[in-house]
Amino acid sequence: MASQRGQRSAGRAHYDPFSSADSRAVAALTRSREVRAQSRRQIQEARERVAEAGGRRPSAAGGRPLPRTDEPAARAVDLDLQIQLVKTSRARLSKMAADLAETKDMVADIHDRLADSDPQHAGQYRQAADNARQAARRAREIQRHTAG
Repeated sequence: MASQRGQRSAGRAHYDPFSSADSRAVAALTRSREVRAQSRRQIQEARERVAEAGGRRPSAAGGRPLPRTDEPAARAVDLDLQIQLVKTSRARLSKMAADLAETKDMVADIHDRLADSDPQHAGQYRQAADNARQAARRAREIQRHTAG
């Protein structure tokens, strides 16, 4: 029995079924980080535009917001900016949901391969794969909802 375990672990040392999945997961994480960084830049730019338009902006003392102006032109600019921010946020959320769904599909694939390679724990791996697929479906629903 110990020799069978040693042979199994020796076989795993030569074959790495996760190398491709690992690289795809790293690529998905990298894309996610890039999207988040871009989002932060866009939010900062939007805050600067709001401040220039006379909207709420931090005060010099205490960081509390100053009241908005009551001028109709400033309110219209502020409303247009908010609409643009919502559109941008929805697009970002849709992209992040798509990335999440892709990552969850990769996780399900990995668990399926683990189930095939380890019959003793196949049930646990199949359950994890099913959970990942359900999460991918939910992420795709969010993507469809926010894309439109």
